[in-house]
Amino acid sequence: MARLQLYMLVALSFVLGVAGIYFSGVSRGQDKIKRRIDEKRLDNMRTAKDVEDEMHELGDTYLSHRASRWLRDDEDQR
Repeated sequence: MARLQLYMLVALSFVLGVAGIYFSGVSRGQDKIKRRIDEKRLDNMRTAKDVEDEMHELGDTYLSHRASRWLRDDEDQR
C-alpha cells in the first residue's frame, strides 16, 4: 500500500509540474501579444503626431490650396 501511495505522489507531482510549465508558457504568450499590441499602438500614436506636426508646419494657404482639389467648383453646385 505504501508503494502505491508513493507512485501516486510521484505521478501527481509530475502532472502538476507539467501543468505549471504549460500555464507559465500560456501567460508568457499572452504577455508577448500584449507587448505587440502596445508597440503597434505606440507606432500609431507616433504616426498621428507626425501628421499633426506636419499640418501645423504647413501654412493655412497651402492647406487651403490642397483642400480645394477635393471641393466642388461653384459651377458644379447648381
